[in-house]
Amino acid sequence: MLSRRAFLASSSAAATVVAVPGISQARRQLDDPFIAYDAVGMAELVKSGDVTAAELAEVVIQRAEMLNPALNFMATPTFDRARENATKMSSETRFAGVPVLVKDMVDVGGVRRTDGSRFLASNVPAQSVAYTAALESSGLNIVGTTVVPEFANGLDSELYGAARNPWDLEYSCVASSSGSACAVAAGIVPLAHGTDGGGSNRLPTSACNLFGFKPSRGRMLSGETYGGHDVFKTNGPISRTVRDAAALMEVCEDPKGELAPMGFVEGPSSRRLRIAYTRQGASGFAPPVESVTAVQDNAVALLQGLGHDVVEIAHPINGEEYAEKFRWAFLPKFAPMLERAMQISGRGPLETGLLSHMAATMMVEGLSYTPDQIAQGLAYFESMAGTYADVFGEFDVIFSATSPVETPQYGAIRHQDDFAHKGVELEHILSMTSPVNAVGDCAMNVPLGFSAETGMPVGSMFHAPMGHDALLFQLAYELEQAQPWADQWAPFSAKHIPT
Repeated sequence: MLSRRAFLASSSAAATVVAVPGISQARRQLDDPFIAYDAVGMAELVKSGDVTAAELAEVVIQRAEMLNPALNFMATPTFDRARENATKMSSETRFAGVPVLVKDMVDVGGVRRTDGSRFLASNVPAQSVAYTAALESSGLNIVGTTVVPEFANGLDSELYGAARNPWDLEYSCVASSSGSACAVAAGIVPLAHGTDGGGSNRLPTSACNLFGFKPSRGRMLSGETYGGHDVFKTNGPISRTVRDAAALMEVCEDPKGELAPMGFVEGPSSRRLRIAYTRQGASGFAPPVESVTAVQDNAVALLQGLGHDVVEIAHPINGEEYAEKFRWAFLPKFAPMLERAMQISGRGPLETGLLSHMAATMMVEGLSYTPDQIAQGLAYFESMAGTYADVFGEFDVIFSATSPVETPQYGAIRHQDDFAHKGVELEHILSMTSPVNAVGDCAMNVPLGFSAETGMPVGSMFHAPMGHDALLFQLAYELEQAQPWADQWAPFSAKHIPT
């Protein structure tokens, strides 16, 4: 442990910052002896006495201070809070003081929550919701919150901007858990919290070569102030290893929920699966681009080599119809927020100064729908479960690309844009992931390849019926063993800066 002690003792001189046109680039000078550990491994070090929670907090704070100027993953640092909590952490807990980042879309008592909007820039919840209370009770030490697009819409926010992708700074991290995925891919923390309301744990992990899981609706403790479960949004893990995600699921699972507790899933199963491959994507949109499909075809070969039965089928959902009904059912729900912003500012809907142009134009569109359209949208979502049930009557899992397109470049969709112009582009990006949220099923992104076109990560999505989360974890362990990814490091990370 001499290298660890030397590292900790010299942390104040561990990094310099050099100017690069358009960005700040951090350059690490000393080796980080903890970079190879996942969260479970870090906790084992604390429990064995090889390191303290306070020392781990300082290591992660240093990483964040070194890399955030270039990557922009941090919304609100809570370094002093983390330092104080580290002195109180029990080594008897599951995570024993391991640092973690949470997405800026969930309540943590005493920590600012903005949802990426100026409208909520001064919002500080007094109490934690059940999910984050359980997260901290498990021994995870929150060192900050991560940037999100405004109200999970688009790729950036006027308040924070957007996270840059550690695999290539000219690319985005996609969707609302982008800051969390960026931080894990950069090696700031091995595990981060995300929320998935339309693909936001799966799309960023696809873009960043990570494991991302969307739990079944109602499986996790509530992340809402009213104690219930949002129709679309669930809280879940973003991680480098499957076991970290499984461990976070275990400690934040609702033991009294409608679904039987899953517990900690330890490894793969010997069960061979019948897997439906929706190679062409959701109808109504252009099919996945060739570079994305090539990764999925290779994944099919991997699955078949492991003994699974893979059959190509048409996607059960018409993506264009789904996107239309989603707008009708859910955009009108933003009306009270838009009205409140207008009341506070005394200005029109696009001039409040509290909402970006993208957010405001999205909300204005929601006001245009008739009561009949809203009713049709809600009825459509109630019918979707039956559509997927037909597929799951024959198959255990549905497999596809996580997104039909390459990772968008940084600035491809901006908060200054008009929702009418960029909304369809966003809906195409989400066309594979979002329908899973509508029916409440579980799904995961597994990092199984890179694009031959751009060199960027390309994820594979596996979708199982509600309540079958353990089946997906067992498959994830098997894929992780067959084609490991945890040692694949982004060029701009705490592992090596730059290559």
